[in-house]
Amino acid sequence: MPFDPKHEIADVAVIGAGGAGLLAGIAAARAGAKTVIYERMKTPARKVAISGGGRCNFSNTLNPRKFVQLFGDKNSSHLGHSLRAFSNEDAIKLLAQYGVEGQVERNYRLYTKSGRGTDVVNALVSEFQKGGGVLVPLARILRLEKHGAEFALEGKFGDVDEQRRAKAIVICTGGLSYPVTGSSGDGYDWARSIGHNVTELRAALVGLTIEEKWTKELQGLAWQDASCALYPMPPSGNTPQGKPLCTERAEILFTHFGISGPAILDVSNTFVGAGLRRALLTIDFFPEITRENLDAQILERCKTFPNRTLGRALDGFHAMPARLLEHLERSLGADACVSVCRLPKTGRVKALDMLKRTTVTVSGTRGIEFGEVTSGGVAWEKIDPKTLESQLSPGIFFAGEILDLTGRCGGFNLQAAFSTGYLAGTNAAERSGVARKE
Repeated sequence: MPFDPKHEIADVAVIGAGGAGLLAGIAAARAGAKTVIYERMKTPARKVAISGGGRCNFSNTLNPRKFVQLFGDKNSSHLGHSLRAFSNEDAIKLLAQYGVEGQVERNYRLYTKSGRGTDVVNALVSEFQKGGGVLVPLARILRLEKHGAEFALEGKFGDVDEQRRAKAIVICTGGLSYPVTGSSGDGYDWARSIGHNVTELRAALVGLTIEEKWTKELQGLAWQDASCALYPMPPSGNTPQGKPLCTERAEILFTHFGISGPAILDVSNTFVGAGLRRALLTIDFFPEITRENLDAQILERCKTFPNRTLGRALDGFHAMPARLLEHLERSLGADACVSVCRLPKTGRVKALDMLKRTTVTVSGTRGIEFGEVTSGGVAWEKIDPKTLESQLSPGIFFAGEILDLTGRCGGFNLQAAFSTGYLAGTNAAERSGVARKE
């Protein structure tokens, strides 16, 4: 029979039933600890369920070394112990036990084969409850206090104000992004109250706002394969200088606020991490084709349709959508009305520039409520990466997005949440006095 956290002292209390919280609960329950997860929402792991467009990019196929290398955060080296505790292979095996299969897309990304993120959530909840864990929804913890060797958790459980107790705490309250999924930032205040530093919190994996108005005219237009490079704002002018801060290649999407899509979400992490307020972004719509080869292909189209304008001559060219061709024509100015047999070389150069090196000005990001994850969090300086326990308040552990750890797209953030949650839950169980199971 599951224990009753209302009347009994929990060995481990996990706050937050997201990806990290569920794995912390699973690990603690597997270790034999009386484990409870308190979740402020009605249902657990809503952010996991809607990730990847609802299909849940739950992990990837990279080995631990490559995972850390590509993660995209200065603190990724702290993930070594967590990944050894619970790897991508462990995630795949756990989900497979509940009939949840993954399929590899775009080189190494693992999505649910069913296309339902809820399948992942249901599997994790089932595994937690199989181990005897208790999930308590609609429970908002308002205050944590240490009483001797125990912790008092004061909060609202349903409509009732109560106090619950536990021997060890795992804080998995997430960040500030997507507040509709339950992220509130409460955990940051608890961390500060015991002396932890919380680094600047900003939206990450988020769309970029663009100063140029023409991007909004293409709202809703997606381009499947673009190479996007981010440059610091030069002292004068709008010509990129030096080496880019990052280059990302994937789908892009023009929106009412600017530009988004997987490539842009990854670029946004560099923009945010560098503390930039403005920057230049170049877009190569044909990264597979060199500028010289693209010029040759355009010349061939011009020979085939000498009496058409360039926009009409390129109709059907590499499946370019009509709206992108219309933008190309607008960028040509007066040359847009000239038949290609009379088009000056400068006009063709303009077209090549637009297709191979469109440059826009990044003015910022969308608000943190639109970010897929939060950049910044509880600093690592007073957290033991081997256990994820606070060095300032033994018995308190941190896992998941609340940590200062922000990964790129591709299953990195969810796997990091799973892995840190599992490591924290395992050590929280041991801290509570439960003997480690071999």
